[in-house]
Amino acid sequence: MASIEIAGRPIMTLPNSYLDKIRHIYLFDNLSDAEFKQVSEHSKLVKFATGEILYSQGDYCHHFYVVFDGVMKLFHAAPNGTERVLELIGAGQLLGEDAMFIGQYSTHAVALEPSHVIAFDSRTFVNLLHTNPELCLRMMTLMSHRQQNLIDEIGNLTLQSAIQRITQYLIKENGSLAELDGVVRFNANKQVIASRLGVTPETFSRIIGKLRNEGMIDCIKDSIVLKNVASLRQVADGMISLNR
Repeated sequence: MASIEIAGRPIMTLPNSYLDKIRHIYLFDNLSDAEFKQVSEHSKLVKFATGEILYSQGDYCHHFYVVFDGVMKLFHAAPNGTERVLELIGAGQLLGEDAMFIGQYSTHAVALEPSHVIAFDSRTFVNLLHTNPELCLRMMTLMSHRQQNLIDEIGNLTLQSAIQRITQYLIKENGSLAELDGVVRFNANKQVIASRLGVTPETFSRIIGKLRNEGMIDCIKDSIVLKNVASLRQVADGMISLNR
């Protein structure tokens, strides 16, 4: 899989307003104005069309990225072409930051929809880490959270059934309304979400249909209406079985 070099993508002038909107993200919000200017003066705004590759597994790391808008898919690919989706990265989220320390990207990253990504020079940022202990701690915190998420995911894949993983996903995607009924809008197609949850698209569709028949959800185009979050949580916790 050949990676598209950033220099080969449509690169636009990066307005200060774009930098202002990402200034608050966890990695940057404790930097002084001078430090943020140092990091951002080499940044680039890069446009990706759906399906275009940001980087491939094994590529040398020159940049880490913040998604300004759109969605990027992180995944591993088997020799036979089978994909395992690891994470979907949306606006305001980082990707590729771990590669700064190991030198190569550990996953593939591709645009799921038209996206704008801000590329930051890795070497400039690593140099700043040498002089900013607080920034080092924040970087370690980010890495620890990501490691914990991966550990949790391994546990979910091995200990939870498919229906538990799917209901847990719906509750989590409900965000700040996690305890209330709401609407979950998918930011990817069924195949991508199914891969992210470690199930086949057919299993995903069958379970969504079962939850709908039970009156817990409803489906409207690319959205899921959560009609009974309390019952969904019981399914996710294994307290209710729908195997009937």
